[in-house]
Amino acid sequence: MKDKKEKKKEKPERVKRKPNMVEALSAVVVLLVIFFFGSLGDLPAPALIGIALCYIVFLGWRCGYTWSEMEDYTAEKIKSAAPAMSVLIAVGFLLGAWMYSGTIPMFIYYGVQLVSEKWILVSAFVLCAIFSTCTGTSWGSAATAGVAMMGIATAMPNVNIAAVAGACYTGAIFGDKLSPLSDTTILASLSTKNDIFDHIRHMSKTVIPGAVIGLIVYIIMGIRTTASGVGLPENTLRLLDTLDTAYNWNVIVLIPLAIVVYGAITKKPSTVVMMISAVVAMLIGVFYQGFTLSDGVTALYNGFDLEMVEHAKEGFIAADAGDDAMELLNRGGLASMMKSFILIYICFYFAGIMEQIGAIDVLLGKVLASVKTRFGLIFATSVSCVILVAIGGSSSLALLLTGEMYSEKYKKMGLSTLNLSRTMEDFCTGMAGFIPWSGSGVYYPSVLGVGIAQYFPYCFMSYSIWIIAYIYAATGICIKPLENKEEK
Repeated sequence: MKDKKEKKKEKPERVKRKPNMVEALSAVVVLLVIFFFGSLGDLPAPALIGIALCYIVFLGWRCGYTWSEMEDYTAEKIKSAAPAMSVLIAVGFLLGAWMYSGTIPMFIYYGVQLVSEKWILVSAFVLCAIFSTCTGTSWGSAATAGVAMMGIATAMPNVNIAAVAGACYTGAIFGDKLSPLSDTTILASLSTKNDIFDHIRHMSKTVIPGAVIGLIVYIIMGIRTTASGVGLPENTLRLLDTLDTAYNWNVIVLIPLAIVVYGAITKKPSTVVMMISAVVAMLIGVFYQGFTLSDGVTALYNGFDLEMVEHAKEGFIAADAGDDAMELLNRGGLASMMKSFILIYICFYFAGIMEQIGAIDVLLGKVLASVKTRFGLIFATSVSCVILVAIGGSSSLALLLTGEMYSEKYKKMGLSTLNLSRTMEDFCTGMAGFIPWSGSGVYYPSVLGVGIAQYFPYCFMSYSIWIIAYIYAATGICIKPLENKEEK
């Protein structure tokens, strides 16, 4: 009798299924609608993605998955986000410490006096490109070289700040695409099982021409910029005076930068290198700039504040520095990265459940079946990349899924998977910076101080790469055929 009762109490195991096309599309529609109306009200992105997450959990339940199953699966996905989250922590520490030591202020102080208004766009692109190529991190490049160039631009009259932000962004993305230290470069080659340097060589055939086109446009824009011709304006002179009073200038303050460059050249872990650089910068702030140790620790967490100078130098009044100096220097710290940290965490939950229940396969499966030509295949790959980045808010997830989904299709059509890895990076790497609800979509505007809608029109390298990729696909130029050894 007891056995019969126990059997009656046992709940039948739910049958798991993939969502139908309407259900899969509804997840994307709900996400886009929530963010469209949320952006109109300037609502916080983490809360908006949290609302969308509730719907995708409901959809997962309809497809036969329990909450514990979804939670276990997404926990594994969040583990894969650990490197990105550790970079966030390191960047927050680094930015606050470099402000505290005078590393970034020194770039601003001399850059304003050396870089002309006509060459600011080219300088911003080239400096960020060099830094990101050496370090392999576009986020780190934007937080250091990008912040320095934005500070220089802010102090110049007649300079289009949004254009400078676009130059900084695309410069940072340049290295993210071509550096062997970049996580997206590594993921693209790994998911397609290609040698990383073969991938970089093939990738350069779209990135370098795109970068050259972007530089030409920036040069033309610079030539057309009307120089003030009357010297630096009063607010810029006031900023320079504040910097000169607050900091001591010496090559010593560039040691934190040298540490990062050395770590990149010797291929040390970028997160560890940035943390070491941050600690060294804090010590320079204490022993060379004369700031207090307690303020140094505070700068690592809450960011640098000009009031810290008041504690160290008599007669200095932070309130007299002006709004420009306050906005430029009072930044950094781990706390400033928390919004991005939380958003990435929630985005991986959303993307993980979408992947687990098969919604992504449903959305893209029919696209694969209908592809018959080389151009159609590359076009479908690009569309899939954009959709996956938009859904998951992460280029890493898009690179992994696209590589797995399309590799066999490329081989069947007689194309090397190097074409796939290149297309993935053409349309995945950097795309997240144009998606408002992604980690990058929150990070870059917060670091550069310019919204996506403002810097998006000036990302000429990105547009050029997309156009070049489609030209190659249509004409067969720079398209690598499948080799026998690759087929094996």
